[in-house]
Amino acid sequence: MASIAKKFVPTIVRQSHGLQRFMLLLGFAIIAAFLFIAIFAPWLAPYNFNADRTADGVVFGTQQAPSASHWFGTTVGGTDVLSRVIYGTRTAVEVILLAVLLSGIIGVPLGLVSGYLGGWLDRILVLVMDALYAFPSLLLAIVVAIVLSGGNSSAFGGIMAAAISITVVFIPQYFRVIRNATIAVKVEPYVDSARVVGVRTPRILRKHIFSNVSQSLPVIGTLNASEAILTLAGLGFLGFGIEPSAAAEWGYDLNKAMPDASSGIWWTGVFPGLAIVLIVLGATLVGESLNDILNPLLRNRGTDTTSADEAEIAHKFEEVTGAEDAAVEVRTAPAAADPKRVVALSLNNLEVNFQTDGGQVHAVNGVTFDVAPGEVVAVVGESGSGKSVSSRAILGLLPSSAEVGGSVTLGNRELLGMSEDKLRPIRGDQVSMVFQEPSTALNPVYTVGWQIVEGLQAHTKISKKDARKRAVELLEMVGMPDSEHRVDYYPHQLSGGQKQRVVIAMAIACEPDVIIADEPTTALDVTVQAAILELLLSLRDRLGTAIVLITHNMGVVADMADRVVVMYRGNVVESAPSRELFASPKHPYTRALLDAVPHLGRENGPGLVDANELVLKVDDLVVEFPGRFGQPTFRAVDHVSLEVRKGEVLGLVGESGSGKSTIGRTAVGLQQPTSGTIDVSGNRISGLSDRELRPYRSRFGFVFQDPASSLNPRMSIGQCIAEPLHVQTEMTQKEVDAKVRSLLESVELGGSYAERFPHELSGGQRQRVSLARALSLDPDLLIADEPTSALDVSVQARVLELFTELQHRLQFACLFISHDLAVVDTLANRVAVMQDGKLVEIGPREQVLGNPQEEYTKRLIAAVPVPDPVEQRRRREERGHLLTDIS
Repeated sequence: MASIAKKFVPTIVRQSHGLQRFMLLLGFAIIAAFLFIAIFAPWLAPYNFNADRTADGVVFGTQQAPSASHWFGTTVGGTDVLSRVIYGTRTAVEVILLAVLLSGIIGVPLGLVSGYLGGWLDRILVLVMDALYAFPSLLLAIVVAIVLSGGNSSAFGGIMAAAISITVVFIPQYFRVIRNATIAVKVEPYVDSARVVGVRTPRILRKHIFSNVSQSLPVIGTLNASEAILTLAGLGFLGFGIEPSAAAEWGYDLNKAMPDASSGIWWTGVFPGLAIVLIVLGATLVGESLNDILNPLLRNRGTDTTSADEAEIAHKFEEVTGAEDAAVEVRTAPAAADPKRVVALSLNNLEVNFQTDGGQVHAVNGVTFDVAPGEVVAVVGESGSGKSVSSRAILGLLPSSAEVGGSVTLGNRELLGMSEDKLRPIRGDQVSMVFQEPSTALNPVYTVGWQIVEGLQAHTKISKKDARKRAVELLEMVGMPDSEHRVDYYPHQLSGGQKQRVVIAMAIACEPDVIIADEPTTALDVTVQAAILELLLSLRDRLGTAIVLITHNMGVVADMADRVVVMYRGNVVESAPSRELFASPKHPYTRALLDAVPHLGRENGPGLVDANELVLKVDDLVVEFPGRFGQPTFRAVDHVSLEVRKGEVLGLVGESGSGKSTIGRTAVGLQQPTSGTIDVSGNRISGLSDRELRPYRSRFGFVFQDPASSLNPRMSIGQCIAEPLHVQTEMTQKEVDAKVRSLLESVELGGSYAERFPHELSGGQRQRVSLARALSLDPDLLIADEPTSALDVSVQARVLELFTELQHRLQFACLFISHDLAVVDTLANRVAVMQDGKLVEIGPREQVLGNPQEEYTKRLIAAVPVPDPVEQRRRREERGHLLTDIS
């Protein structure tokens, strides 16, 4: 215990600051003191807790005040109060440890099993636990104590009975916390990834569920210790505690001290009461401090531009431009400002540094650019370039660890250095922001109308009725269908595109001079993206608003931007009008960025494969999900049939909700079909249970969309890749290690990465690990579900190159699911188009993407922005009749 504390306590103390550090140290000091007293009670106590000290001059029936012989005085029975407090400490610590340990041993497994398996077992356990939780804790403990009072008068028996009484109170708490956490974790992609390779339920619960929900247990246990002390004292005070002759107990002593209080004999009750207060205080301080330290949302995190993401981008940059030029050409001097130019927002030599545990991190270095009224300036660059940090610095939205220098002016006013009180009327009124992820930007517990009204009333004197009317008008302006009713919708009732429109409505509510749009179309379908871009441009034209567009999508830049600012490693490396930059990029990084962008129809993609053996056959597949609260059944996949042969890539495209991911999950047994059949390598897998599917799991692999969530954060990279080998093969550990190193080499990472953890890798590196894991068993079929949608363009390009190399070499069949038609065009031999659960078109790549027959396919292709401003302008003019307003 001492060695663990020696390592653990300094670590968490280093992570805390100021008052939090003082509270943590005070809590640990109090708890350490009580533990010391409990362990050495027989040597510290001057007398036995029940020893009659009348021989010291105490007359029976009276109490001796604190003195040199009895520091805390004596009780009415002549026993030494100090000795009883010391022995009472041992009793309290023993009961607390037993109660917390027993309740965790029982409550945690029940919560895991209930949350993961669900069904009738979950309903029964929830009913039982809710019934126990409904009882007042002290009353429940009394009932259990009465039931257990039949017998053992020994010290251990009494302590165990008291611990069990308190354990019954705590079990529902552990159960509820772990069950709810398990329900959230079991839908994570890394759990599905384990199921795909045939990992059995006990291992999933232990390695994938418990390891990721157990971080809250130290906090729960510490805070429950406080409740255990008070419950034990309450039992003793009411006479339901430990037999007085078996052990000293503070609650019993308080009960006996009550008659003394009216006689001015204070010491018999003060010292036991003070002991209870101190130990509760110590446990509470430690518990609350651990909660702040272990909660990742409360940590003070800076922005590290030397992260693995940037390292990978830099590596790609150096591959294209030459390592010698990378450091030299990192900054391009800004063009001289036109003195006649009217500027809405100007950044001049903006610097942002973050203070971290590892020292100072330079996130933004001397960034200079401006935007005029009615102009769209795109700030582009990949993750870690500093573009989002720059935008947040404008409105003072950076964390306290940031140090900001330079100048940011709105018109003639300097924004940097403004107090919160002065910035508040500017935010949302004169400068507004469209955040990248609308699901997190909108408050889930308020209607979207309420959130728009809140912004209006914060900046204008308007009645609630008029504000609601204005909110409806704003929703109509951004193209929200049925805005009169949807103004009362909650965010979860809207689609991704609709939520993005709400965020834009909030941004334009006060007709701001400047809108900062931070990745406003990331992860949106191409048709929804096109509608959002049309909306922003119409707002620019109608209101004369200046727009700062932050993105890494060069097609969006070509579609919208008047001027482009390119950032790399916190520096502006190039700034030019949009047409000039795309036609003749000056900086090597800009050229590398543009070269990495996939371009629909620009290159000759792969042709048809020979008549190889059939690997995946989907025949008349139907997948339905039951409706809730009286809603009808939802049909996600509607009579779909398709085939994929050895060495072939079939691109499955369509908008969100079209059913393409459901087909992929059904193909590997993660979702059961309602009807129809699925065969993999000639084996019928549809309708099989997890147990029956296990022998076939080695035939297919799965690469998930989000590389960050598809790898267990508590497992090393080597453990993640090795898991399928442990589950499906009889290989020795030495053979497994060699295979893991070989797989890492095949995805160009190297064997040294086996010891790292997912958070230490960039997005592209994590996706390579996911690919290595999926291919570890040499599968016949690979399902790739949006595997590059979360990656920067240069990282995406390298992952796609690697994917193509492996596919040509290993000749696995692949169902490649994506809404990015340009990516599919570079990879797929054939393309299948999904709409509303139905297969509307399927055929060779060049036919479906080059000469589509269905109007829906034509609309999808027309909505794809291309990285060419001239071509994009022409396409914008021609596609108007093809695009519809996507709700």
